[in-house]
Amino acid sequence: MRKRLWKLHSWIGLFCAIGLLIIGLSGSVLVFHEEISSALHPDVTLNAPQDEASTRIPTSELTQSVESKFPDFWIRGWLFNTDADKRDRAYVMDRGGDEWHILYVDPYTGETADRPLDYEETLYGWFVQLHYTFFADHIGMIVAAILALGFLFLSVSGIYLHRPFFKAFFRIRWKTSSRIFFSDFHKAIGIASVPFNFILGFTGAYWNISHVAHELIEHSHEEEHEIESPYQEYGDSIDQLATIADQQIAGYALNYIYFPTESDPTFYLYGQHPEAGIINSLYGSTIWISAENGQVKHVTNLKESGWWAKVVDAFEPLHFGGFGGLFTKTLWCLAGLSPAALSITGAMMYFKRKRPKRLRQKPEASLESQSA
Repeated sequence: MRKRLWKLHSWIGLFCAIGLLIIGLSGSVLVFHEEISSALHPDVTLNAPQDEASTRIPTSELTQSVESKFPDFWIRGWLFNTDADKRDRAYVMDRGGDEWHILYVDPYTGETADRPLDYEETLYGWFVQLHYTFFADHIGMIVAAILALGFLFLSVSGIYLHRPFFKAFFRIRWKTSSRIFFSDFHKAIGIASVPFNFILGFTGAYWNISHVAHELIEHSHEEEHEIESPYQEYGDSIDQLATIADQQIAGYALNYIYFPTESDPTFYLYGQHPEAGIINSLYGSTIWISAENGQVKHVTNLKESGWWAKVVDAFEPLHFGGFGGLFTKTLWCLAGLSPAALSITGAMMYFKRKRPKRLRQKPEASLESQSA
């Protein structure tokens, strides 16, 4: 049993190695994507210096300014940045097309970049596509989900196979053969990163599988994909959304608005209830408001939701580690490197283990040639 599990662990590890290497490294970058983007492009992502008297421009004016400045685009979503130093993000789409773009907007001055950026032009967008889809859309998402499930299996089987290693935790024999060194290093990384491996593997697999399943179910009911067009008549009513939302959930923090379309004239609001904890996402409580008459169509208060909804909502902060500031981000960044380290050390262990067998075969082959 143990020998078979060891072989299965080795083969699955080799099969997943390159994919997990890419996912791990890209995930580590995504943990600090905002800090990296701000350092590389402060003129695009950061607000102008503000004094205490500075106030945000009304959202209706910001949206009108964006669509006037870029008439070939229309707004699909608006992300309010909770960090006062960083710009809001307008998610826009080219009219008559279905390609998403990102535009950073200073909410105090209305200043924007020279043009909306294609999603994959941004550091965040490029690494998200690499991390979740390998730039292969739904096929890539399925592959990433399979790799995440493989990673979970490797974590579970690794605990079983190396359970005696807990007795000598972090024992690395430096002055010995490279095979033993890589074996000790592999076990140490695997054991130390077990909690992170379960969190990252399970949440990543859940997101990709649920997204692909949703797309398959949704498209199975659609005969042809239609390009959306903007709903033109919401005007200044967008400034009333926060007030309406607060009437539904007192103290509601509005973080993202998904804009109405001609086929679906509804504002979808995503935010937090006032008692949200550090492992609650920014988008767990949702409110749907009609763009035609301002009537509330649906309210989901995460505080009153079931336990599974609360668990799923915690996946985002738990996956990226942003809930505890720099300390947890650093831990999660290092944890993201563990799949890469495990892939490399696991591969080295496998090939080092194979090498002695070949060496033992050489004298036998030589004797056979001499006897011939």
